[in-house]
Amino acid sequence: IMVMAPMAILVYGVWASIIYPGAHLPTTALLAIPISIIIGLFYALLSIAMPRAGGDYIWVSRILHPAIGYSINFFLFMVILSVAGAYIPWFTQYVLAPILEVHGLTDLAATVSSNEFTFAFAVIYYLICAVIISRGAKATAKVLWAYFILVLVGLAIYAGALFLIGRGVFAANFSAATGVSYEEIIEAAVDAGYPTGFLLTATLLGLTFTYINFLGFNFSIYLAGEIKEVQKSQIIAIVGAVLLFGFIDWLAYEAAYVGMGGEFLGALSYLYAIGSDIYPFGSREPFFMWLFRYAVDPTTYTIFMIGWGAMVLAAILTYVATAVRFVFAWSFDRVVPTFLSNVDMRYHSPYAALIFVTIVAIIFQALWLWTPLLQYFAYIVFGWMIMQIITSIAGIVFPKRRPDIWER
Repeated sequence: IMVMAPMAILVYGVWASIIYPGAHLPTTALLAIPISIIIGLFYALLSIAMPRAGGDYIWVSRILHPAIGYSINFFLFMVILSVAGAYIPWFTQYVLAPILEVHGLTDLAATVSSNEFTFAFAVIYYLICAVIISRGAKATAKVLWAYFILVLVGLAIYAGALFLIGRGVFAANFSAATGVSYEEIIEAAVDAGYPTGFLLTATLLGLTFTYINFLGFNFSIYLAGEIKEVQKSQIIAIVGAVLLFGFIDWLAYEAAYVGMGGEFLGALSYLYAIGSDIYPFGSREPFFMWLFRYAVDPTTYTIFMIGWGAMVLAAILTYVATAVRFVFAWSFDRVVPTFLSNVDMRYHSPYAALIFVTIVAIIFQALWLWTPLLQYFAYIVFGWMIMQIITSIAGIVFPKRRPDIWER
């Protein structure tokens, strides 16, 4: 669940509304659930057949060819560390800065939004992640549980407030703070071409962005060698994670539609997309977690944002931990130097791979902040689908290519 980053949908949903006007976001969350379960069960079955750290790298390497297995896993390694690089600014610029702004500390908010502060924070947090992961899987799990509790507190505040206060309170606060009336936003968007009502085609296309948030539902496969009773645990973990995460996403969307207004949110996103003069936030996107400030007082908003920030930090921790398992699996197969599979005898953690991944993550962070080299981030879903297609082909030919494993 924490790999998928619950409540990141408050960002992805806005992107869906910007690109596909008329998308009904709560429906996209419900549609993503069965798609993810079908794919997740397939991954669970292969993980049961070959329960090794490395997941699809192991399966594809053993069934199709080692070079193909390494290629798709190396792609995923690049992706998750790139996403980690993107999420660090989410914490400094999307969490810390808005909290400071809502309390009137605009100069400090500008400071924490800078690339220099973001990079310094990244180095510190990656080192913290390394310390946590070095203490073993149980220590990492405990930290993730603490983060998850904070996320649930934030979600409860967000959903509870939006369901209880009513759209009228939000509309009045928004109008007073921005100087643009709630109704004027909707009218201006409709006049500019925004569709009235929700569209099925836009909803199906908008599903793409909601599904981005679901990616990672199968990441327990990369720790299969560390899981007890993998035959039962993988199915429960993957299906359970998809169902719970799907509910969280649907609830976050539905609460926004009830408390802020689905048509208003779509109209606001549309005005941002077309660069309308009436759009009140300049170049800043209308992310739902930022709009929530108009529904509650600053203290309540701060508590919510702490929960949302915990989601961001937890996701980064899972990405680093997963990348370490990738490098360990490669080293175990001698695809990369074997010293990278060295394990600490006390905590049973692959310390050499952890040091390597931490260094790479810090380098990627600098590349993300100061260069355009990681712009392939925009093609993550396309690449991810290719990766899943290759793994699916491996699953189809599995019984014939490796009957020795299949018949066990």
